[in-house]
Amino acid sequence: MILNCFVALHLFSMENKCSSDTPKVWTIVLRYKNRVFDYIKGPNFGGVTPVVTSEWLCKHMLGEIEANPEIPVETLRRYAQEKFQLRVKKRLLYKVRSMAKGKLHGGWAEAYELLPRYAEMIKQTNPGSHALITWGASSGDVNPKFRACFFSFAAQVRGFLRGCRPIIGIDGAHLSGFYKGILLTAVGIDGNNEIFVLAYGIVDTESCDSWTYFMRCLRQMFEQEGCNRDDWTFISDRMKGVELAVRETFPRATRRVCCQHLYMNCKNNGFSGSAFHKLFWIAANAYNEYVFGKAMEKISEYNANATAYLNSCIEQWSRHKFDSTVCCDHNTTNFVESFNACTKPFRDMPVFSLLEAIRSWCMQRVGARFDKAVDMEEGQLTAYALKELEERTAESRLCYATACGGGEFEVRDGHVNFPIRLATRSCACGKWQICGIPCKHALRVIYDQRMNPHDFISPWFKAAAYKLTYAEHIHPMADPSQWPDFGLPSIQPPTIKRPSGRPAKKRKRGANEPKKGKRNTNVKCGKCREFGHNSRTCKSGGTSATGPSTSKSGAAGASTSNGGPNTRKRSKAAA
Repeated sequence: MILNCFVALHLFSMENKCSSDTPKVWTIVLRYKNRVFDYIKGPNFGGVTPVVTSEWLCKHMLGEIEANPEIPVETLRRYAQEKFQLRVKKRLLYKVRSMAKGKLHGGWAEAYELLPRYAEMIKQTNPGSHALITWGASSGDVNPKFRACFFSFAAQVRGFLRGCRPIIGIDGAHLSGFYKGILLTAVGIDGNNEIFVLAYGIVDTESCDSWTYFMRCLRQMFEQEGCNRDDWTFISDRMKGVELAVRETFPRATRRVCCQHLYMNCKNNGFSGSAFHKLFWIAANAYNEYVFGKAMEKISEYNANATAYLNSCIEQWSRHKFDSTVCCDHNTTNFVESFNACTKPFRDMPVFSLLEAIRSWCMQRVGARFDKAVDMEEGQLTAYALKELEERTAESRLCYATACGGGEFEVRDGHVNFPIRLATRSCACGKWQICGIPCKHALRVIYDQRMNPHDFISPWFKAAAYKLTYAEHIHPMADPSQWPDFGLPSIQPPTIKRPSGRPAKKRKRGANEPKKGKRNTNVKCGKCREFGHNSRTCKSGGTSATGPSTSKSGAAGASTSNGGPNTRKRSKAAA
């Protein structure tokens, strides 16, 4: 043995148990200071290499794990065997993957120490931004611990107040990292019907106190920009504490509830079946009180308890109740869920990496639309409004308008008449008032009078509002190594109680929720548009493309755009 020598040669053999004629296979591994530098190896017959360390594997597999942080361990095992001719135990590869994530995103506890300086850098690089980190020390603790945070960039809050419709979708998503937590978000909708992230924050649990903290920060942020209104429209599901927090912070706010969550609550209370499913969505998507009343009558015949349950809902859920000044007919939180889907790959990262990933995502999104808004001409419609106008124009060809004098008209659609008044921009079907874009009945009148339909579209869907929404962009920021020392305390991660067993990373679905990847149980026929069967087993022969319409409710049927039972949460399309 040579003293002070860090070089070691390891020689070991593996026997081929399948054939006694094959000699032993020798493997020579060169190690220097516990690091593997080279090896000479023959065919492997199932033995596990005992001298490869996790540090060496992490160094050589860092690129693969960086490209796919959730790469399966079996894939890493196959990669090590094919590239390095090494058979590695799966438990070691789990450790390697965890070490690689730590090198890429930093430690879990160290990430909280950067948050105070991170908030100051946001305010410094993006003046007017709202960045708040809340911490506190419990009894016996010397160092303060993280409690909550709230972020909204100046380009986001100013763009929302200037050019977005006054509706805010709020939701919470569970974090699956080491310290868990809840990601709270507030999302608006721009003139192109795309999501516009207003604010986001992290709290420990989803409770009345946490939602009150988030809503108070939202109110304070609006007041700093000179906006004191409290009659916003909030849409969410029936989350714990949301109703009390909204009422306390915005007393005159209007509350909408997500119809998809309301329907799941109905199923949990025993109101289900294809008949109830169809009638519920007719009532939810009804733009006028007549269609809503007819649907509720049918629901009462089906089950009187279901009608009583729906009438007990104090939030708005049917479109005919929506405020016409909002110009938004969304009755689901699909647009908020779209943002949650975009943040899902980041929700298992350390808190600083999570916040940076969301900031980068918002920065790229706002920046792309900032450049797009510059090229828009005055009076130009957004792509969404133009598409809706073209579709409704095609539908208006089957309508017939009769002038009544005084700017009033009567439009016949099938066997139903709809009064139109251009001065008040109203139609008896209710769709024009709620959406802000003329319905097919109004377009029939506008074209007959040789008018320009662009003049009757709400300003929310025109270039002026879109330019105001994206008049500013989020400015870039340096990495933490270049940040100055602001003299702020170093906060510690929150105290958590980890239950026994392996932590769950996937949301537990309800008893009535469809499993992920499975086809929806509410199958819709492509011929008759009815639920419960497909086009192959359809017995109606596809004679009706819009379903049976034996009453006026069929002709004045409600549109199911932006919602409905089978509307997928398309994160890319909505984003």
